[in-house]
Amino acid sequence: MEQTKYKLNQITDYINELLSNNEGVGLSVAIVKDSDIIYSKGFGYSQIQPVNRSIDGDTVMSIQSISKNFMALSIMQLVEKNLVSLDHPVVNYLPSFRTKNTDESDTITIRHLLSHTAGFPTNLGIANMIAPNVKEIFSDTPTEFQEALDYYNLTEEEISRIETREDITKWFEKVELDYPVGMGWNYCTDAYVILADLFEKVTGCEWETYLRDEILTPLDMNRTTSDSQLVEKDKNCARYYLGNDKIETPFPINPISAPIGYLYSTANDLGKYIRFHMNKKPEILRSNLIEEMQNPIHLVSEDWQFESDVRSYGLAWFTDIYRGYRKVEHGGGQLAVRSLISMVPELNLGVVILLNFDGTIHHDICKKIIDVFIDF
Repeated sequence: MEQTKYKLNQITDYINELLSNNEGVGLSVAIVKDSDIIYSKGFGYSQIQPVNRSIDGDTVMSIQSISKNFMALSIMQLVEKNLVSLDHPVVNYLPSFRTKNTDESDTITIRHLLSHTAGFPTNLGIANMIAPNVKEIFSDTPTEFQEALDYYNLTEEEISRIETREDITKWFEKVELDYPVGMGWNYCTDAYVILADLFEKVTGCEWETYLRDEILTPLDMNRTTSDSQLVEKDKNCARYYLGNDKIETPFPINPISAPIGYLYSTANDLGKYIRFHMNKKPEILRSNLIEEMQNPIHLVSEDWQFESDVRSYGLAWFTDIYRGYRKVEHGGGQLAVRSLISMVPELNLGVVILLNFDGTIHHDICKKIIDVFIDF
């Protein structure tokens, strides 16, 4: 007990020092060991305007691309029910799905979408550019919004026509594949909207409703939601601040694209979530399917390696080796949002870190936590 207390005090001291040196705004951390959340703490502030509000383990924050893991888990539950197969072509479930390379895209499977090995380019932009406040996001200069459209080769009329997830699926007919299906890796965030469309066509159920009833409620994740309006009204929710001047950024809102990065959660709720993945609770998903999600499928591209030549991607999980230990994780980020969930299975250790400012200190904190548990 004393040794654990010493470890956790070390972590607290490190984060306090790191946060003060980086002049950040706020962050929340949860640590899972074995079956327990042994550490839940906030540092700094969830909001600094109009007054400072302290952040804690129950502060609701944007989790960005960690959302993809929930989409993947939903698909895996359909696999368990024999409603879909990972290795069946997407067109079996979504006949409207195609790309410019129709013969090739007809061979794209659900596994390819989940693992970012479908051949899609990485910078499509369509799923993020349909955010209802996109013009506010790109408003630093009078031309910034148009510059963003030009960068993604999109038009304002084109994005205004996207009203449903099916519209995203059909939009992919303009996409030209970057590499042969299954023979490479590009992180394509937009693909996870196609997965949501597929999920809803197969089940006849809105994905958000299913997520609440079949995943969040059974895991007692009662402060996790896709409802941005509910979050913004919550007294204990975060706002996001960019740069040294701590400029508040537009609130992350994008209902159609919720599966790619527009869920909201807390450090404590995500602690419950990774505890499930670590302990492989069969009432949520069979253990062999949980393991399949965590198994590496393809090495990531160079810009995602983080100085590791073994960093790979499975089904909505990055996998890596850190100090000889296998690490399974997923992060997220946009403007002033940063999020990370990480597990070290051999240590029965899980880490959650959520930030409301930009930077990379969430990775530094995660490494420090793992170091502490390796070294003592």
